[in-house]
Amino acid sequence: FKGETIPFVMELPPYRVPTMKSLAIHMWQRGWLFLRKAGTIILAISIILWAAMSFPKPGGKSLEDVNSERAQQLRLESSIIGRVGKTIEPALRPLGFDWKIGTALIGATAAKEVFVSQLSIVYSVGESEKSRHTLREKLQVNYTPLTAFCVMLFCLISTPCIATIVITRQETGSWVWALFQFAGLTALAYIITLVVYQLGSLFF
Repeated sequence: FKGETIPFVMELPPYRVPTMKSLAIHMWQRGWLFLRKAGTIILAISIILWAAMSFPKPGGKSLEDVNSERAQQLRLESSIIGRVGKTIEPALRPLGFDWKIGTALIGATAAKEVFVSQLSIVYSVGESEKSRHTLREKLQVNYTPLTAFCVMLFCLISTPCIATIVITRQETGSWVWALFQFAGLTALAYIITLVVYQLGSLFF
């Protein structure tokens, strides 16, 4: 290290505003990479979730003499997701959740934005402005503010959507980290929500 210090010079190219063409090419490349890596798996899982919410259908006689909203709710109750929701309800009760919230959580694995629309299906409400108020009123009747807070807390901490799990698998090259992410975050969300709900029940 003895001797005269030689100066180090690096010439950088001038910064330029990106063109629309380069932006479009970059967006296309990244979008195609995502679709190629995760699109097929996401599509398959989305189809499975749709089928689980649609089948099996209730018997024709059970839908007779009921309005369309009640018929829609009966279809959900008899579906695979509805039955799974009722099966896991005992595990969700300590969190203040019922089977209806359970089915919404299952549907939200595709995308967490689906949670509210899934509750709309469970409570058989439409898309009109009046129906949205009806959904709010139904939720206020069936759930306490503490339960609503715990639902938001659980959704915030729990496992991300399917797309994130699939990308984790693609980037790590193994399902181990993807499943660890799914199970670990779900368990963490369950424990924290359980503590918050049980402590909150003592005061509210």
